[in-house]
Amino acid sequence: MLVRAARREAVERTPVWFMRQAGRSLPEYRELRKKHAFFEINRSAELTVEVTLQPVRRHAVDAAVIFADIMTPVVPMGIDVELVEGVGPVVSDPIRSAAAVEALRVPEPGEAVAPILEAIGMVRPRACA
Repeated sequence: MLVRAARREAVERTPVWFMRQAGRSLPEYRELRKKHAFFEINRSAELTVEVTLQPVRRHAVDAAVIFADIMTPVVPMGIDVELVEGVGPVVSDPIRSAAAVEALRVPEPGEAVAPILEAIGMVRPRACA
């Protein structure tokens, strides 16, 4: 329905989605986070699908927001980053020189975000079921 509305096609009502659907507000997400680190979830298509669909199931929204993070592609580039609770992403060796930029890998997107791409393919059939 959201895609149809974006195409300016007729829809039966205004579609609903939340920009930040996953996270601290959902008890099922908090339970999952007790067992899995943030980036561990993002590196698993199955866990990414689960977190993506939790708010869809709970709130019956019309679109899913894929659970991903802007820092996801930096790890395959050779940057060691850790998500520190209450702080955010912490890079162990920040990029501070042209030489450090030159040392970065430029991975293929299919390699760098393969679990996210796989999750996208898995979400639609489950969300539309």
